[in-house]
Amino acid sequence: MPLPLLLQLISTSAIVTGSLCAILAYLRGSKTHQQSLNAQVFLSLTERHASLIEFRRLEADLRLNDHWNGDLETAVAIREYFDLLAHEFALVDLGILDQRVWNIWQSDIKRIVNTQLISEVWNQRTRHLHRASPAFTRYIDSMLTHQRGVFADGHTGSSIHIPPQQQTTRKSPQIKINIPAAISTLE
Repeated sequence: MPLPLLLQLISTSAIVTGSLCAILAYLRGSKTHQQSLNAQVFLSLTERHASLIEFRRLEADLRLNDHWNGDLETAVAIREYFDLLAHEFALVDLGILDQRVWNIWQSDIKRIVNTQLISEVWNQRTRHLHRASPAFTRYIDSMLTHQRGVFADGHTGSSIHIPPQQQTTRKSPQIKINIPAAISTLE
């Protein structure tokens, strides 16, 4: 093979190899950047959630299973919780918050939303405040388990499946009475 052709082959191979390495480095850097961004958003939202002091007091005092007595302080604390959820929901919808990060909170959100106090305040006071975001209200409404009660430990019973009982037909026992003998014992 002539030397100029060999040099051209080597330089073309080097260019292709360098281009592939650059593409792989870009993809790796993009993935790392996205993971870093997701971690930063996660930490920021977790910090915001922790700063809901009045809501944390309700949760710590185990008042989430109580009926709502109409007090404004409780309604405000719960509205702040739903506002934070609405912001997080919007970030997921816009693609800023990764769905996998959002899924981390889902079981806790479902547990909280299905407590007596939270569901009552949502239905009686807060739901209409989020009417500008019908997707968010559908999301919260879809989590509510209206047919199930909430137990003292916060479990909604949604993971318990009791199969319907099978209908079995049983034959009634046949009782034969000898009428003349029965009458004679009565006399």
